[in-house]
Order: sequence, then structure tokens, then C-alpha cells
Amino acid sequence: MLLKGSRKYWLIALLFGIAAAMGFYRYLQDVKELYRPDDLVQVVRAKASIPKDSVINDEQVEIASMPARYAHPEAFVKKNQVIGKIATSNISEGEEILKQRLLSVEDKQDRLAYTIPANKRAVSIAIDNINGVSGFIKTGDRVDIVGTIDIPLPESQERARAYSILTLQDIEVLAVGENPELLTNKSPVGAKTITLAVSLQDAQPLVLASERGNLRLLLRHPADKTRAVLNPFQLQDFLVLSPPPNI
Repeated sequence: MLLKGSRKYWLIALLFGIAAAMGFYRYLQDVKELYRPDDLVQVVRAKASIPKDSVINDEQVEIASMPARYAHPEAFVKKNQVIGKIATSNISEGEEILKQRLLSVEDKQDRLAYTIPANKRAVSIAIDNINGVSGFIKTGDRVDIVGTIDIPLPESQERARAYSILTLQDIEVLAVGENPELLTNKSPVGAKTITLAVSLQDAQPLVLASERGNLRLLLRHPADKTRAVLNPFQLQDFLVLSPPPNI
């Protein structure tokens, strides 16, 4: 009987303890609500350190609440405003994501690297008014490239034979002119170079043709996405195009 009585008192004490804990928890919540600022705002902050020149992903950022008076006016408020953007400086864990820390239009104008598409490389080639379509090529246009190069023929009496080859097609123009800071929609007067976005595989024939032959750019219509397969063209092929008249 004594054991049963002890269990009863232990049970009563446990119930009173739980009730006291719940009451204290509710009291703390009431105090928290009483002193909670009524001007809370949401901001995006770094959940982990974000290195410079890296693309921000969902796992690196989070939404946090803070009093409006402490929130930076340039802070982002939605995660989709920063995900996929490039950080232009190192961002520490817990730091608010600010607009000046992400890639802007001014950054693109100042640094050519930010304008290069993914998996592409920027390469510059020399142009003049003839092979550069008389200066009508602008930043953002797309071009085809024809290379004319002398190819040695070891088994022929000729030392080399000239071939005109459709080297690359549908290539984006990143910049026109010798100064990469002049990333505008107008071709600078007297431009001597043009910078293209090419893959590593396309860079090899382009560089070889520019070093050992001559290049001619063909300006494409913006809506034209077609590609052609053409055989290399040589001098004797003119006879096929224009056969001599019958005598």
C-alpha cells in the first residue's frame, strides 16, 4: 500500500511539473511577443560563405527576419532575386546579400569575362573593313567565318593549294574594337579586332586559320539559325560553277 501511495504522489508531482513547465514556456512566449519589434522585415543572407565570381545556388542563401532599422536598404528580400546570379566579391556566412555584391550591367561593361556564355571562351581576331563587313558588325551579332588557307600537297607537283573553308558558323560577337571596355551596341570607329565567343574545339581551327591563312566574316540575320555543310572550295571549282562556253 505504501508503494502505491508513493506512485500516486510521484504522478501528481510529475503532472504539476509539466504544468509548471508549460506555464513558464507560455510566459516566455508572451514576453517574447511583448518585446518583438513590430517592424520586422525579411532579407536574404548568406547561409554559407560565397566565393567571388561564383554562381549563387539555393543552398548558399536563406531568408532571415530582422528589424527594419537594422536591414540594409540595398538588401534583397527574395531568394529568387539572387539564385543564379554571380557574386562580384566574397560574401561571408550570415552576411546580407546586397545588390552591389552581385553582377550588374556596369560590371558587364567593365569586365568582358562576365559576358562570356557558359562553356565558351573569348578569342580576338584581327579585322579590317573588308573581312569585317565594312564595320557593320556590332556587339551581340552572330557571324559565320570562312578561312582561306594554303594547304601543302606532298604528293602533287604543286607545293600548296589554296582552299576556302567554312570554318565556323553562328558565332556570337562579344566585342568590337581593341578596348574591351567599349562594350556598347555601336562599333568603335577604326576597330582593328573583333572578340568572339567560341568553344575550345572551335578555338583551334579559328586560331590556326587566323595564323596561317586569311579570315572573312559573314554577318548573319538574327533570326537565322540554320547551318550548312559545304565542301572546301578551290580554284578549279570555279570551272564547275562557270563551265567554258562551247566553241
